[in-house]
Amino acid sequence: EMNILEINEKLRPQLAEKKQQFRNIKEKFLVTQVACFLANWQNKYSNIKSWFTLRHESWPG
Repeated sequence: EMNILEINEKLRPQLAEKKQQFRNIKEKFLVTQVACFLANWQNKYSNIKSWFTLRHESWPG
């Protein structure tokens, strides 16, 4: 039967690995959030640009 120190020693590498996996997932999540934000901003900008273009083309002259 293992004592607490042996269990701790055995599980420490797993904890380090899980922490790294968590950091990697968190980083991917943040990158995804930024990509989504930029895509939404680009879509809004495109819609505004289209609106101004249509308004300008409909002006007399």
